Amino acid sequence: MTKLKFIVPILLLGILVLVETGCVGGIPDRDSGSTFVETVPTSDIAGEEISDIPRYPGSVRIYYGPIPNTNIIVTEYLTSASIDTVSDFYEAQLPANGWVSPTDEELMKEFGLTYGYVGQGVEKGEYQTIVLVRDSSDYSEYTNINITFGPKQ
Repeated sequence: MTKLKFIVPILLLGILVLVETGCVGGIPDRDSGSTFVETVPTSDIAGEEISDIPRYPGSVRIYYGPIPNTNIIVTEYLTSASIDTVSDFYEAQLPANGWVSPTDEELMKEFGLTYGYVGQGVEKGEYQTIVLVRDSSDYSEYTNINITFGPKQ
């Protein structure tokens, strides 16, 4: 195997850990003792669409920003559609827009990725992306779409 085959999944795994722990992207966790109730966002926050990565129809952008000291952008959307529906959308749209996977499914299983990950580190030209589809931890019965995009490392 080439070095790239190992480097890309390791880099992507690191980004996923940062996203999962709340270091980048997403909405900060609420204090469990809080009585604060947040309403579901209905309009986009400021940000840009990522070329060649279609936005799920009807989704609302709830986060947009760079990972500090990198050229990597994280965009997060929220939708009432199910994980399966959104996953099916990206499983069809990423390859249709020229994104290909440099790693095989067995290697990703070794990392223990158990969420509804779609496009587990796909590449196009000089860029790479991860599209993570999962239950929203902040809004019951909603799905988060987390897109991490940047140049290949």
